[in-house]
Amino acid sequence: MAGSCAGFSTNGSGMTSAGSSSSAGQPASLCVFAETCGSGLALEHNGDLYACDHYVYPEYRLGNITQTPIDTLASLPQQRQFGRDKKARLPAACKRCQWRFACHGGCPKHRFLPTQASDPERLNYFCESNRMFFAHAAPLLEAMARLLRQGLPAARIMDMLARQAAGPPTRRNDQCPCGSGQKYKRCCGA
Repeated sequence: MAGSCAGFSTNGSGMTSAGSSSSAGQPASLCVFAETCGSGLALEHNGDLYACDHYVYPEYRLGNITQTPIDTLASLPQQRQFGRDKKARLPAACKRCQWRFACHGGCPKHRFLPTQASDPERLNYFCESNRMFFAHAAPLLEAMARLLRQGLPAARIMDMLARQAAGPPTRRNDQCPCGSGQKYKRCCGA
C-alpha cells in the first residue's frame, strides 16, 4: 500500500528494513526483511544443501554438494520458486500494511498467527513488535535516509542526538530535532 510516514515513501522507494534508503541502492540487510528470499542456503556437515536455514527438512533439500556443484543447486527451479513464494504467499493483511515496504511479511517460517478466526492466512509472529519498532524509529530512520540522500554518512545522526542531549530539553510543542518537521510530541516524543 502506497503512502507516506514521517516524510518517506512507503511504496518501496524510501526507507528499507535496516533504516537505509533503498533510493541509495541498499537492499534489506536481513533475508527476513527482503521482498523475496532464497539466498540464505543451509549447508550441512555431510554436504546436503537446503533452501534456507529455517527450512532444513527433507522436502527442502536441494541436493548434496559432493555430487552437484553448489551453484547448480542454488539455481534449481525449485529454489527460485522457494524465494518467490515469500512474496506470492504474502497475507492480505500484510499487503495493506503501511510497513510492508520495510518487512515484507518477515520470514515465512514465522507466519503462524491467525489473522482472524476463520481466515487460513497467517501473520508473522513478530508482526506487532515490528510495527511498533518501525513506528517508533521512523523519524530517526528518515533523518538517516535524508543524510544518505545528501551524500552524508548516516552515522551523523549520532551528532544530532548528542547536540539534542547537550542542549536545553526539547519541549512538547517544539519542532522535533530529528528533522521530520513535526512537533516533538507527535514524533520522537510520542
